[in-house]
Amino acid sequence: MNLFQAMQVFVQVADCRSFVQTAERLCTSTSVVTRHVSSLEKHLGIRLFQRTTRKVVLTQAGAEYADGCRDLLKQLEEAESRATTEQMELSGEIRIVALGSFSLLQLTPLFADYQARFPRVNPNVTLTERRVDMLEGGFDVGIVSEQMVRSETLIVRRLISSFAIPVASRDYLAQAGNLKTPADLRKCRVISVPTDGAQQEWVFVDREENEEVVTVRPSMTVNSLVMQMQSALNGMGIALLPYELVADAVRAKTLVHVLDEFSLRNTDVAVSLVYPSRDFVPRKVREFIDLVVSHFG
Repeated sequence: MNLFQAMQVFVQVADCRSFVQTAERLCTSTSVVTRHVSSLEKHLGIRLFQRTTRKVVLTQAGAEYADGCRDLLKQLEEAESRATTEQMELSGEIRIVALGSFSLLQLTPLFADYQARFPRVNPNVTLTERRVDMLEGGFDVGIVSEQMVRSETLIVRRLISSFAIPVASRDYLAQAGNLKTPADLRKCRVISVPTDGAQQEWVFVDREENEEVVTVRPSMTVNSLVMQMQSALNGMGIALLPYELVADAVRAKTLVHVLDEFSLRNTDVAVSLVYPSRDFVPRKVREFIDLVVSHFG
């Protein structure tokens, strides 16, 4: 038995006081209406109507149940109306999780564009550098590195592939002296992410594809790439940071790309758009997804 459908039919009969008129209203047969009401009575274990050949009268229990059904069906109708209205008018909240070091420079204009288009939608943005469970966190969409994604059920669309470069301020390099080879890093102060005691190795490759591995001993660790960049800008040492994060500072010469004749292995970072499902995506989320894809397309 479809309980909600049976309740709807029952309320119609209660209002019309007629199985025949209810069947006409619903464009169905009287036997179908009768079957719905009988199934509901069997389900509840009570008689809802007193029936005669001339009229249909609600029992006391039936009248009380009809009032309850009307309230419930009205709440359902209002909930459906709110849901469809939100889809049409794009209002409410969209919960976004984003890679903090990437978002500050790359995504702020995107969020501004989205809110200008849909002013009644409020972005709720969480910035993080840690792994995140999209479903457990209740996020609608994420813009994160692929290493940060825990769930295997997410849709993942790569936006950009980035790489890291070592950078330092001119003031720090003036103190540390010229760095000509990766081995010179051993005498330098290094700003890095916490590693729980594990050694950090930077693998440099020259133009002839020769490798040189340098074990770095950080003088400062912090779990925010943005704070690492600020620390480097303030002359506290050398930091290995995503190119997109430091590109403007390098162009402005407030940071220097150290050992730029070498590249580093195993520093690639893929930033991706992730979301829980392709099906029944709310329009406000779909519009955000489309805007992100267009922005980075």
